[in-house]
Amino acid sequence: MSILENEVAEPVSPARPAGARRHLGAGDMSRVAVLVALLIAGQAIAPSFLSLANIHVILLAVAGIGIMAYGMTLVVITGEIDLSVAGVAVLSCVVGGLLIPTGSATLVISATLLVGLGAGLGNGVLVGAFGIPSLIATLGMLGISRAVANIASGGQALYPEGLVAYLWLGRGAFVGIPVPVWLLLVLGAAAIALTKYSIFGRALFATGGNARAAALSGINIVAVRVTVFVISGVCAALAGMLESARLSYINPAGFEGMELSVLAVTVLGGAALAGGVGSISGTFVATMIIGIVNNLLNQLGVSIYLQQVVTAAVILAVVLPGMWQRGIAK
Repeated sequence: MSILENEVAEPVSPARPAGARRHLGAGDMSRVAVLVALLIAGQAIAPSFLSLANIHVILLAVAGIGIMAYGMTLVVITGEIDLSVAGVAVLSCVVGGLLIPTGSATLVISATLLVGLGAGLGNGVLVGAFGIPSLIATLGMLGISRAVANIASGGQALYPEGLVAYLWLGRGAFVGIPVPVWLLLVLGAAAIALTKYSIFGRALFATGGNARAAALSGINIVAVRVTVFVISGVCAALAGMLESARLSYINPAGFEGMELSVLAVTVLGGAALAGGVGSISGTFVATMIIGIVNNLLNQLGVSIYLQQVVTAAVILAVVLPGMWQRGIAK
């Protein structure tokens, strides 16, 4: 067998996928255990913690960051990173908000999502086609997006009060469940199906696990990378729109530092920054862990600064065992 044939055969070897599945299974179990422990502790500390009203509060609080984290997870699985999500969310909402005077919620929503798609496409082309490191490309997109959003809006907030359909996305409910929560659940289910049961999902993990071997296997790694950045951009725009609709307020300076929170949730969910490992279900559980911790600390009146310390400690407590298990941490 030639060297080329050996290289082509490498991606279909079961060794790496099996290891990844074992790791994700153990990681998901540890995250679920932490989640259950937090629920029990929360109910013991605050009797109303598991009330329907408080559950709604938690889910609404994390819906946006969870949707962004879905897109980020796909990007990280390919071995890349998207630090532009907060800027893309702001720019998308501002561009859509500039169309508020038309009175068309459809036009505003469409423009918001299209800007997110365009920004994601820009990231994907820079990284996938031109080979610019994703850290550099997306940091640049973050800065450009925030600057353009402020220039376009004149630094002034935009108010979509008259757009009933737009506001419904953030404030409406279907069979008693808020619309943002529905989107968090439905998009999560769609992302799980995409990563676990589709050809694209296999290409996704192959690209992150060994890009050269994936290319030799016939996988278009440029297309895979462009696609995940486009998905991430649309997720960011959607998350920004849901938050703006909920608050009835589009802030050109909003979502400050959100990209780091999204990345933290993604890593907490089990995605490896080296690529090839990740789980949408893990990301969802991680999103809930962060939401529950923040909600419980808020009920206890803990300061925002101490909340950040506790949240970081929880992330380390969940992530480090998995790192040790893979031999990354020494």
